[in-house]
Amino acid sequence: MKGMQRALLASAAALVVVGGARAADLPIRKGTPAAEYVKVCHVDGAAGFVIPGSDTCLKISGSLLAQVEAGNLTQQYAWAGNGGTSETALAKGASTASRSSIGYTARGILNFDTATNTAYGPLQAHIGVFFDYGSGFDSYNADTAYIDKGYLTWAGLTAGKAASFFSMLGAGYGTADIFSPDRRDENEPLLLAYTATFGGGFAATISLEDPVLQGPSSTAIPAGSAPSGYYTLAGVDEFIAGNSTYQGQRSPDIVAALDLQQGWGGAHLAGVAHQVNMVETYDAAGSTLNTWGWAIDGGLKFNLPMLGDPSDNVQLQGSYSQNAVWYSGIPDGMWFENGQVNGNGVMMPVADSYYVTAGSNSGRWATPTAWALTAIGEYHLGPNFAIDPEVSYGEITWSGLGSGGQLSPDSESWIGGAVFHWDPVAHLDFDLELLYQTTHQSQPGGFVTAGGVPWQANTSGLAGRLSVTRDF
Repeated sequence: MKGMQRALLASAAALVVVGGARAADLPIRKGTPAAEYVKVCHVDGAAGFVIPGSDTCLKISGSLLAQVEAGNLTQQYAWAGNGGTSETALAKGASTASRSSIGYTARGILNFDTATNTAYGPLQAHIGVFFDYGSGFDSYNADTAYIDKGYLTWAGLTAGKAASFFSMLGAGYGTADIFSPDRRDENEPLLLAYTATFGGGFAATISLEDPVLQGPSSTAIPAGSAPSGYYTLAGVDEFIAGNSTYQGQRSPDIVAALDLQQGWGGAHLAGVAHQVNMVETYDAAGSTLNTWGWAIDGGLKFNLPMLGDPSDNVQLQGSYSQNAVWYSGIPDGMWFENGQVNGNGVMMPVADSYYVTAGSNSGRWATPTAWALTAIGEYHLGPNFAIDPEVSYGEITWSGLGSGGQLSPDSESWIGGAVFHWDPVAHLDFDLELLYQTTHQSQPGGFVTAGGVPWQANTSGLAGRLSVTRDF
């Protein structure tokens, strides 16, 4: 028996040795590397992901808007005193047959936001790219792609193409604008700003902003090159009340702002100094003007959660300007038509200054005083329905025109309406926007009836939009 046990043990030992030798001859297989999972992070409360190999969080978002718009058409008129060579003629412009009363728009938006933690707080950057396509009545740019915003923030610093720190409300809730200094929702300036944050919700900002606007305060637009939404009248793009153009930049627009954020709402107060550096283009002498304009903007926001939704609110704003007409918000009304709604009637005289070429003040520069009052609100009728009412009033008064009467010395205009929202599911919004504007202008002192065309003191127009937006 003992002999048999020894034989079995010897056999088992031999198998172990042989098996070990063969195993040593086999290639060694390494384990599968651990998968590198995407790390979730947040930028301003929204989810993003950590860029591999870095400590930077990236958030990608955007939206797609499809829209149809329409408005009423009446007669256009071109007042030659509003920048032309003749000071007494009021000519009929394009007939309604040559203009569109309906239009279509598609807009795609891509937003890229990054954030990296530093010892001085988060270093953030934002890029917003717009892709527009449209045709017909008040459509967006025909076929363009452009940077709407592109800026960084860090330790109170803001640098790049960003929303101006001057205005509180921006353009309002709709696609068409109310009378409110914008440069927040469109035409954002290049700027360099610093914001100091204090206790109790207070913040103070000083901002140096690009004075060149895509609007009536910067430069005359040559005939035939007006942007989409502007109308050619009798062969002249009457973009501003301009017989003058801007010269080279000499100073940024200097903006100072104070802001307060509280549980009940908030408050905003801002001022701007705006250099006016112009040359008169019709006078052979080429008279120039180099002065400073200014404007102030103030507003209040009241949260109204007692109405049933925590985001219900009402906001009030007032702006006042001299020689800085854009900062009154009047040129932003509807879609930058200066009171000539849908191209109807005569434009309001809008410019930072005007060189008088006739009458008792000939050879002098006239000064515009422009101001506006605005109220907007947001009220939810339920989880899927909301209404945003808007109303605003604006007025422009010119001093220093003398007896020549080239411009209407006083113009006033109302805009009122609302945007209605239906959000049947998350990230999908149907909007119906209805806005009405009426404008009245006093007759220029030097006006005489030409060709049987009387002064067109009143202008009115109604515009509506139906849009659907899907955001992500």
